[in-house]
Amino acid sequence: MYSGTMHIFAISGLHIAMIAAILVQLMRLIRFPRVACGLLLIPVLWFYVAATGWQSSAVRSSVMVTIVAMGWILKRPSDLVNSLAAAALLILLWEPQQLFMTGFQLSFCVVVSIAMFALPLQERIQNRLQPDPLLPPELWPWWSRFAIRIATPLVAVSAAAWLGSLPLAASTFNLFTPVTLLVNALIVPLAGLALASSLGCLIFAVWFPLVSELFAHSAWLWMWWMMWLSETAAALPLSHQYVAAPPAWLMLIYVAALALWAMPLVLKTKRLGTLALAGLA
Repeated sequence: MYSGTMHIFAISGLHIAMIAAILVQLMRLIRFPRVACGLLLIPVLWFYVAATGWQSSAVRSSVMVTIVAMGWILKRPSDLVNSLAAAALLILLWEPQQLFMTGFQLSFCVVVSIAMFALPLQERIQNRLQPDPLLPPELWPWWSRFAIRIATPLVAVSAAAWLGSLPLAASTFNLFTPVTLLVNALIVPLAGLALASSLGCLIFAVWFPLVSELFAHSAWLWMWWMMWLSETAAALPLSHQYVAAPPAWLMLIYVAALALWAMPLVLKTKRLGTLALAGLA
């Protein structure tokens, strides 16, 4: 918790998103159409949710992914705002008291924050790191290409998620964890590798036990690195601070400041629905 990585080690919506991404990439790699991807993805995800005990966070994420997959099946364009709103409506119809649960609030605040801030943060960071704009990307230094194409998106998503969770984390857990900005950008890719290795272990277990064993050892290695990073980050000076729960007026000022910061992008992209959803969250 002190490193802000608890969601990585628990059954959470992040695992659902990773599993969905890995499965879709595999199916697209073997040329499955989007309709078939949606038809296969939905039962696999809900089987995972059932196998893990119907955790609320996994159910919430599966509802979101199911709505997107249904759009593929019905050949309708997907929209994040519509998907989030529909998922929230279905979840609250099923269990209205979730509105007052911290997990529900964190899930939707973080996703809305990522939708609003990840791309503008990524663009701003990339603009600062970009070498001479007249220089072709092929001539950039290798470290510059790595930072712009790989590291920057991870940092931007981590920062956007942290911005969305900051007021709730302070009010609920009385914690301020700035180290989360860096450590999440490092641990999330490792979690994806660990999950992909675990799926590989499962797929090859029956036909190729030796290959399955290699995948299992690989998953153990990635998970060891995740644990080490989390423990090391939590032990760093000023990695976390205990804070008093902020008053309601301060949280409103925080949300208003974020909305004002995002307003130019929202007006530019005409995504007013995202801003409205963020305000409701």
